[in-house]
Order: sequence, then C-alpha cells, then structure tokens
Amino acid sequence: MSRPALWVLGLLLLAPWIFVGWMFKYPKSERTVTPAIASPAPSAQPSTPVTLRCKPGPWGELEYSRILIEPPEDFVSDNFPDPKEIRWFFKGYTKEQLTALWQSAGLDTTLLRLTGSTVNLEVVTDGIVVRATPEFVLGLSNPARTRLYTALAAFPENHAQSEPFRFRAEGAGEWFENSGLSNETTAFVSKFLYRRGTSLIFSDCDAVLPRLESAEERSRFVKTLSRKSTLLLKLRVRPDSDIETLARYWGRGPRSKDVKPLLQSAARLPGGTTIDVVHLLPKFARSLLYTYPLPSDNPADANRDCFWTALNFFKQEPETRFADIDFVKQTLIQQYFPVPGESKLGDLLFFTRPDGTAVHACVYVADDIVFTKNGLSFAMPWILMTLADVRAFYPADQPMEIRRFREKNL
Repeated sequence: MSRPALWVLGLLLLAPWIFVGWMFKYPKSERTVTPAIASPAPSAQPSTPVTLRCKPGPWGELEYSRILIEPPEDFVSDNFPDPKEIRWFFKGYTKEQLTALWQSAGLDTTLLRLTGSTVNLEVVTDGIVVRATPEFVLGLSNPARTRLYTALAAFPENHAQSEPFRFRAEGAGEWFENSGLSNETTAFVSKFLYRRGTSLIFSDCDAVLPRLESAEERSRFVKTLSRKSTLLLKLRVRPDSDIETLARYWGRGPRSKDVKPLLQSAARLPGGTTIDVVHLLPKFARSLLYTYPLPSDNPADANRDCFWTALNFFKQEPETRFADIDFVKQTLIQQYFPVPGESKLGDLLFFTRPDGTAVHACVYVADDIVFTKNGLSFAMPWILMTLADVRAFYPADQPMEIRRFREKNL
C-alpha cells in the first residue's frame, strides 16, 4: 500500500477509540451539540409599565404607573338607533351672531338657509336650533369642527359637545391601542377627533356609529371611547420610614386608628414593601375607586357627579343631598373654610371660571394627585388623576382657578 493509503487506514482504525475516549472524558451533562437548525429567537418580553415617583412630602414615598380602564361588557349597549338628524342648540344667539360663528369656522353661510338640504335653522325663544344631517357633520373640516363644537360645549343641552368622549392628548396613542377595532374603523374615526386645550375630543357618535360594520364593532367602539387613563398609586414603606408622620397624613378622618397598624406591619417586613394607596383611603373612596357606576333609571343615581363625589369623601355612608348643587353650596359655606397653603388628604379642589362658577370638584390625595369623577355620565368611573390631566379634561378658553377648601372638623 502506498504511504497516503496507510495514513488513511491508520486514522480509520484510531477514530473509534478517539470517540470512546471523548465519551468517557466528558459526561453527557457537559456535552453540547449544535443543532442543525437554529432555535427561533425568544419573543420580546412585554414592556413593563413605567413607574414614576412623586415629590417627597408628609405623604411619604409615592410611586405610580399609568393604566387604562374601560367599562364592563354588560355596561355597553349594542342598540344604537340611527339618528335622522343631529340637533345643535346655540343658546342666546341671534342670526347675526350665528352667521359670524359660521364664518369664523370657514363655512358657507348659504348652508344656514331654512330651505337648505343639509342644515335647517329654527329661531326659538331662547336661541337658535340648528338641525344637520350626519353627512353634513361628517363633512366638516377639523378646524370647523373644533370651532363649532367649542362654542356648542358652553351649553349643557348639547350633550355630545359639553360631555364628549375625551382623552389626554399627550397619551393619544393609548386611546385606541389594542382595542380590537378594525384598522378601517380606527382610520375612519381618527378623522373626527379634534383638540380642545390639552384634550383629544370625540363628539360624533350619532354620525359615526351607523357607519360601523356590525353591532359588535359598534359596542367595541363605544367601549374604547369610554377608556380612561388612571393611576395605580403605591406608598413605599421601609423599616426606617417615619410611621408617625405617615399615620398622621393618611389617618385623617374617621379611620385614623386603622392606618397606623397597617403601616407598622409593612415596615416590619425585611426591606419593607409597597402598599396600594386604595387601602389607605376612607371607606367611600375605597369602595368606588376604579369602578363605573351601575347604569340606572333612578334620577338620584344619575346625579352622582363630581360634587357628590367630593363632599362624600370622608362619609361612612353617602349623603344623597350632595347631588343638589344648592345643598353643596350651603354645606361648603357652613362646614368648610378656604385653604391658603399646602393641601392635605381630603381637601376639596374646585375648578372655577373667572366669574366664580364651579365647573368641577375633586379631592386632593397627595403631591399632584386627586380622586375624581369627571361628570355625570355612567361612562365616567371614579379614578385617580394628576391635576394636569384633570385640567386637560376640562379645557377652557380662559384658565380656570383652583380653589381649595378643608372641612372644619378636620
């Protein structure tokens, strides 16, 4: 045999013994084999919510994450009748004033003629009623919609504009995210969103709903519109936390005896822990936070608005008379006093126009965070918000003043 052939024969004879030696030298647990096909890359982990920290204060170390809540399925009707026309009420307007508004919105004044096919105008005792077809409403430009609807929002009779669906413009991308709506619906609806202050607004359910493809899509759409951005607020308690200061702050009102033992228990854990602030709130707020009102035909239930919510904050049982704004004013005069300095848990914050009219009331919790219900609607839950978000929810042409009040017996 030639020399190269001998080398090949030798390698063939040695190869099995080399393999056996490798098997004995490296146990199975230490051997690795590269697969013929690479494993797929692991899927991206879901992003964790961003945790923000509040300013330090007597309330302790607070941190929060933003979440979206929406009403339960059973709360959303699947019966949406097609409107024949859409009614706008311009209270106290004359024809000349309405024409000026129409022109400022960039609309053709001939559309206001009584014989027009898309818009009908009727002069009534206390103003002017304009009736428009859904086609006319959907055809409005964004500047025209913004101008007209801002004017209409001044009158409660125009519910779609005065109590619209709204979301903070800063988080606009969250509003329809993962909603389950079709791309076609989302693209269609986005054309009718408009800005008011720092809020993104939608007021055209009557015109849009009949054009969605199915009852399921319409229900999902209303459910998505009803989403609200709120906060999961937590208090971090450490072994060296000042429990006495924390107990004085969070123990205001009738449950002071219950708060301190909870804080002490948390501080005894190795390294401490966090407590959801919902456990530190009074009974009334604790029972309602992150919930929607049960739909009801009872007129008393329909009046559970921001004022009813704010003045009942420390009540063991809700006072139904706080649904009456006159009783609210009387109670505020007799049982509260203005707070010139720093707010404390339970202080009332009233958003007022320059003429003194109260537009909204909420309850101070800590730092820049309040407990609030924004409006009468059953689609409005009880939530925690930052003051900046509340301001965005109640946009106004003129900046509103925040007046603070504290209950005398606190």
